[in-house]
Amino acid sequence: MPLDGLEGTFGGETLHPTDHGPSRASDYAMRRSSYSFEAASTITSRAEAIAAYQNQEVPIEGPSDWEKYKDDQLLSNPGGDHYYLEKGVVDSDPKIHEPFWDRIGKDVTDALGNMKNFFGNLFFGAETHYRDENNQIRVEKGNGIVSSIVDFFEDLGSGFSFGLWRPDGEKEPEGFFGRATFFLSKMKEAFFGDLIQGATGSAIRAGENLILAGWNLMEVVPDATLGNWEEGRKLTTTIFDNGQVAIDYMTDVIPAGEAWLRVHALNLEDLQDPMVPVLYNIQMPERFDGDTRWSRVRNTPFRKTIETIGSLLADVAVVKLIGDVNCSSERKQN
Repeated sequence: MPLDGLEGTFGGETLHPTDHGPSRASDYAMRRSSYSFEAASTITSRAEAIAAYQNQEVPIEGPSDWEKYKDDQLLSNPGGDHYYLEKGVVDSDPKIHEPFWDRIGKDVTDALGNMKNFFGNLFFGAETHYRDENNQIRVEKGNGIVSSIVDFFEDLGSGFSFGLWRPDGEKEPEGFFGRATFFLSKMKEAFFGDLIQGATGSAIRAGENLILAGWNLMEVVPDATLGNWEEGRKLTTTIFDNGQVAIDYMTDVIPAGEAWLRVHALNLEDLQDPMVPVLYNIQMPERFDGDTRWSRVRNTPFRKTIETIGSLLADVAVVKLIGDVNCSSERKQN
């Protein structure tokens, strides 16, 4: 069998198949065939590896700002069709919505949950749910109206005692400057933290819970009728979940609401570079655990935008309302 054209170099050794007899030529041919097979395998494996690497590099798109906002709002109060707050679970495809009585039971349970939060916000606080930085659902209990008023008088007494009475267990201030600073911090905590953010905020949340309880009960009728079909269930979920988000938004942006407090927050700690309302909230990061006004929300650009617009419009409405009341009073006097 002629082997012309098979000569070559392998491992630095030049092989001449016709010069070394049949066995040498056969060995040469087998070795050349083996190298060709290995080269082809290497090329195939490398192509597969590159393709696998490129597939791995495709970024996984996370939730949009709107999806984060909607998720935060539906976690804050019972009512979301996919949200089982008592279990700390969000189910994207809850099979429980298929049976008739389970759908109705979910609506009634959500209404009762909001009524529970209503009384909690009136007295000693209600639980709220939120996502932490690891996307895990957490529970936190806030103050109610009664507990906030109790805290107000405690902070007031602690401040006027200049630190001699400290029911919160703080370290006793030292010196005139230390006690004066303690007094000012307690006055801020009492009037802003306990009265405005605490008692007034709890009253707003209680009203919100009452509205949402009625909203949950309104869902019973479409769930009992349209909910018998898959498309009807999806339509009902979309309308009532988005309606709950809208109710939550409107109660957030009214004066002393949670969003209104964020938009009107200011920072005077650095007197050389003070941060005024609106701008202070805009420059805040999406996650900030140092203040309860931000710790339970993802403060995305979308949230900042809609909350700023709504809060400023609420300010305009309040100013207009005060002006109308004053005009009406003047007309009555004349």
